Amino acid sequence: MTRAAKEKGAAQRHRKGGDLPGRAKREQAAALRVAAAPLHELARDQLSVFLYLALLPEETRSLVKELGLSVPGFRAGALGDVERCDVLADEIRARPAAAEGALRALEAAFQAPPLPRHPLDPASAEELLRLAGNEAGLALAAWRVLSDRSAAVRAAAGPVLEELVRHYYGPPEGGDAGEASGDEPGARRAGSAEDPSQRAERLERDIALAGERAKAAAAAAEAKAEEQRRRTEEQREKLRAALREARARESQLAAEAARAREDLEGARRELARARAELDALRASDAVADAQRSRAEARDLEARGAALAARLERAREHQRELEAALQRARAGTAAGVSAPPPDETSGGEGTDAGPEDDLATWLLPVHTREFHDSLARWDRRIQRAAFKQAHLLALDHRHPSLRALPLEGLPGYYRVRVATDVRLIYRRAERQNRVEILSLIDREDLDRYIRQAKTRG
Repeated sequence: MTRAAKEKGAAQRHRKGGDLPGRAKREQAAALRVAAAPLHELARDQLSVFLYLALLPEETRSLVKELGLSVPGFRAGALGDVERCDVLADEIRARPAAAEGALRALEAAFQAPPLPRHPLDPASAEELLRLAGNEAGLALAAWRVLSDRSAAVRAAAGPVLEELVRHYYGPPEGGDAGEASGDEPGARRAGSAEDPSQRAERLERDIALAGERAKAAAAAAEAKAEEQRRRTEEQREKLRAALREARARESQLAAEAARAREDLEGARRELARARAELDALRASDAVADAQRSRAEARDLEARGAALAARLERAREHQRELEAALQRARAGTAAGVSAPPPDETSGGEGTDAGPEDDLATWLLPVHTREFHDSLARWDRRIQRAAFKQAHLLALDHRHPSLRALPLEGLPGYYRVRVATDVRLIYRRAERQNRVEILSLIDREDLDRYIRQAKTRG
């Protein structure tokens, strides 16, 4: 596994940072099923690979600097991540107290081992290690197993760590078999009494192995880059398809917006036309009202003229009565009785006609319905209708009217205007008026009666 891949896996860990001091955490863990992991019990390569998985490169670099570790012939800053983990493993196995820094780094990263309240046996510990899905999960599971109070449970981490050693570090070389198995603890610890020539040879082998690992990492990185390029190209194609779809949708929406604007313009034209028709109807209503007012004015003028004529006849009759009275008085004074007034030539009999006319006269009321119904007839029928309405006002009992009641409508009558035209009116005796209702075709009488019943 390359350093870049390790750093990526380590960056995916949920590093929360401890909220409690290290001592408080350890006191809390002491009451649970876990304790401080005895890292010095692990073999050198097992401990190295555990540190490689669990800690970030910055953390191992900080621990090497904190412990003052170095390798003869190499600068501490030039050591690779694997070399630093080897140096730390040698130091922890030779001096167990040096594990304090590594445990602090683990607590800062993960706070506490997982499942601290659940007891583990070797089988469940091995299963937990096998179920870890990535590097961060495997490091966390290994820390939990290594922190268990049972030595048998801790021993279950050995086979998994050996597999990780073979996976990341490769098979142990013949000269390093003792070191890999942990037969010489502290042999690679910085500052030990190891022969410098042997250390140089070992470092050369490590450098060669690191070169091979670098080549493998480069090949893996190239394959990964190719895979990433392929995925990027697929994503680009998806984005292009989405862009084409969005543009098609935009064109569709633009067309729909244009149609909506056309519909709006049509609605506005319809509204303007409706308003014009409404204004025309209002104007026609005003004309009808003016015609009705003029007809009523003419009726009132005729009524006034009739009343004036009656008043003049009444005054003339009064003068005749006064003259007869003067003659009667003069005859009485002369001793000659005055003859009674001639019923055929004077007296009240002469005024019987006007009084009867006044008793039978009704106020004509031309309704809106009547004026609306006039529009469908020609001027000859309209003139005949007004003539019959005027005759109704003068004497609704006139025999020439031939007024007949409408069946089923009390108070409604019809008058013949022409052969197939009838004038509908209604009398209101108590109010001394007659309502001129409508001018209709004779065939529409039944329909008019039904509509009048519905309105009533």
